[in-house]
Amino acid sequence: MDATLDLHYQLLRRTLADLGATGPLVRTVLIRDRHLVGYRFRCGALQAVRLFGGNEIEFYDEAGTLLKTVSVEASEENRAA
Repeated sequence: MDATLDLHYQLLRRTLADLGATGPLVRTVLIRDRHLVGYRFRCGALQAVRLFGGNEIEFYDEAGTLLKTVSVEASEENRAA
């Protein structure tokens, strides 16, 4: 697995766990106008969205309320330090 992709999965799993999610992480491909635009990840009642072209992962509860936004760049910088 690509090191950056592995880092993103670690960030996803850690943040979802911090928010209280349990269970398997399920990935869904997001497509708009026949183009891949990102991924949605579900874990229990929570979900996270990572859109390509952005530098954040957004975390939502089951009602669709934004709970947290995490910068992917900041996470990558912390790992490099």
